[in-house]
Amino acid sequence: MDRMNRINRMEEKLETWRWGSQFPPAAGPPGRLGEASLPDTSRVLFRAHFIKVFSTLRLGCFAPALVALAVVLAGCRSETATPPPALVSAATSPDLDEDLARAATYQIPALILVAETGASQADDDALFLFPRVVANLNDGVAPIVLDLSLSRNRALAARFHANNTPLLLGLTPRGLIVTRDGGPITKGLVFNRMGKITERRHELDGQLATLEEEVAKAPTDAAAQLRLADFLIGQSNAREALPHFEAVARDNSTSASVRVRAWVEVARAHFWMAEPEKGRHSAQELIAALGPVTSEALAGGNLMLGVQDANARRFALARRELAAAMAAAPDSDYARQAGEALAKFQGEAK
Repeated sequence: MDRMNRINRMEEKLETWRWGSQFPPAAGPPGRLGEASLPDTSRVLFRAHFIKVFSTLRLGCFAPALVALAVVLAGCRSETATPPPALVSAATSPDLDEDLARAATYQIPALILVAETGASQADDDALFLFPRVVANLNDGVAPIVLDLSLSRNRALAARFHANNTPLLLGLTPRGLIVTRDGGPITKGLVFNRMGKITERRHELDGQLATLEEEVAKAPTDAAAQLRLADFLIGQSNAREALPHFEAVARDNSTSASVRVRAWVEVARAHFWMAEPEKGRHSAQELIAALGPVTSEALAGGNLMLGVQDANARRFALARRELAAAMAAAPDSDYARQAGEALAKFQGEAK
């Protein structure tokens, strides 16, 4: 009887450890970040029930050894071929913002795999390999999979400028993009990128906190807003930089040249995130709002329109827009960029 009581207590502890130790259970459906970070102990629990059967049969000489074995295995990760539940869920019904917010709460970095089932052998290999590799990172990372074969995931992945797959992104706990790798995803690459995130996470998140504090102290200071926005753009966090550029672009108390620069960056960020209509609207709004005030607005707005039309292979329209940018403010940086863009497709434009 005493042996059976000990086994029952062990099972209770294993269940508690499985679902409620380091992380509280995730709110909502299974498969969120807290659940992903916990080892799968189902095999351990099976062994505990196996021990109970042997004990019931009064094989006393085996039971103590099997109890000890189950306790040892409780600290081991499952080696099943099935991907962890959170990865399956992230690929089918992701809530990217919620998962990244939870990573920030628990101060752990995130690894995001963007791939598309069936798109290529490299994509399929990455989707197969990634869950198995991150399982060896213990609880030190939030793994997220965005499978672009699901239409909703395409919208989520657009913020990362995921034009080609597979794509592996490494983020700090605050969501800053540290690493970005395309092409074949290997075990060595995943471990290497995890090391780089660990190496830089405190430095980058510290810089972000300092810049955010400056903006919080002086929310109408255009220079502080731009410092934060430029830092975020430097990490390819265009989505996070966008509201700060917009705040400066729409601030009538800020100089026209600074507002033009901010508005150009708003349009550029939208184009980067595969939001062409929003980007075109921002460029046209810049021309309408500040075109009568400064020729730089005409140059900047037409530059953004021309670059986007060139990327969309609308070469005749792009030529006119880029030429307009160069003519509006010939000595501006926008005119220089327009000339460079025009030269790139000069032979193809019709």
